[in-house]
Amino acid sequence: MASLKKCCNLAANSLLESVIALTIISVCLYFAIMIFASVYTPKTSAKFYSTQNKVNELFYLSQIKSDSISNESEDENLLIEEEPVNDNLKKISIQYKDSTQFKFEKSFYVQINP
Repeated sequence: MASLKKCCNLAANSLLESVIALTIISVCLYFAIMIFASVYTPKTSAKFYSTQNKVNELFYLSQIKSDSISNESEDENLLIEEEPVNDNLKKISIQYKDSTQFKFEKSFYVQINP
């Protein structure tokens, strides 16, 4: 029994310091993982922005001349819907699915000139 006390001469302060240090490291690691997870979401990927730019391009092409997207409107990955909101406003919804089958939908509101 006496040899055991000589072998394990560990002060309580160093044990407490180790527990506190591990707790601080764990909390820092938790926050780092949470920040990493919130930054790297599907909405911040390059593919999301590429699809969003494609939908914006289709909307602007439809406003310039509607026949410029008529050959693309036959595509099953593209759906363009127009619905009147009131007498002077219409809503144009564009749904586009890219090659990964990620569906992106955006609505535009256009004022109708009487």
